[in-house]
Amino acid sequence: MAIINTWTKEFSYFPNIKHINHGGTQNITVFQPLATSRIRLLVNNQYGKIPLEIKSIKVIADDKTYDITMNNNTSFSVASKQSLWSDWLPINLISKSLLTIEIKSFNHSIHTLGSTICTDLVDSDNYIDGDNHFFYGVSAIQADTDQIANKVAFFGDSLTNQGRFTSPLAKILAGENTVTANYGISGNRLLHKGNSTSKWSNSFGPAGIDRFEKMIDEFHPNTVILLEGTNDLLLPGTGTPTSELPTVEDMIDGYNKIAQYCEANNIELICLTIPPFQGTIIDGHDAWSSEKEALRTQINDFILSLTNTVDLATFVCDDSQKKLAKEFDCGDHAHFSESGGNLIAQFLENSLNGEYINY
Repeated sequence: MAIINTWTKEFSYFPNIKHINHGGTQNITVFQPLATSRIRLLVNNQYGKIPLEIKSIKVIADDKTYDITMNNNTSFSVASKQSLWSDWLPINLISKSLLTIEIKSFNHSIHTLGSTICTDLVDSDNYIDGDNHFFYGVSAIQADTDQIANKVAFFGDSLTNQGRFTSPLAKILAGENTVTANYGISGNRLLHKGNSTSKWSNSFGPAGIDRFEKMIDEFHPNTVILLEGTNDLLLPGTGTPTSELPTVEDMIDGYNKIAQYCEANNIELICLTIPPFQGTIIDGHDAWSSEKEALRTQINDFILSLTNTVDLATFVCDDSQKKLAKEFDCGDHAHFSESGGNLIAQFLENSLNGEYINY
């Protein structure tokens, strides 16, 4: 038997969201790729300034309801800045199944949250802003399983966090005894932490190079699929100081640090080239410029020189090479559409099987 995370979602700090959990109950539906006879949940209060008071957590699967306990108690508290694994729950789950987690909490304002747009892997009935679903409490599920599984971490920004391509790819990989973890944070940058006039600035998280080791320690992946660097170019001049626009050398240094982490931990790193973003407007400011486009091109040239790179940018761009093609564009010229995400998932699955990958 092996202990393995079957679902993991990176949480971030959302002090601007005031309305979550006003109903006192939240239901999360989570896709489980592996069969197991017992699970436990990671209850997350990583950014909380006060304890997260849990009245109850129940798991519902196959029309049966189970109580989650912490030290044999159905009601418990998770201290500020902490995350705790629950007790093990005996439960029989088949592979590629769904389970529902019902959380009742006494807290009326919770700022340690996960978010997603694609609801294939996780869905929540709590708080929705535009297309984004936000949820609190449980950020990972761990299973005791006799299935041998490969572990793939998706690491990046909103293109990863939203799940447009990562979720359908995760479902494809589930058929190959592979579990995945989503370590995408919307607004995240490779080189800098959140620093913006945007109301979402605090949720942009630490720099990618500063949180990468935490991901390794938590998930212990065999493979990392990295798509990060778009916001390093997009954000300066749109609420973030223009002085934080990196040089090509800055970005190369950042990617090399990620590569060194992977090499030191015997992890296969697969880098994706930075997609185009001409036409993107952020808070009324044009996020694209010819200078940024030149930087993107030069950075991608470096990424293409790395082993195991997938040229995502060329796959999703239009004939100008500067904009997302219509079939991939959700409408804001930076993020992927649902149909585009499905196309990307299939493209990456082919790439992982050696059809398109650079060696």
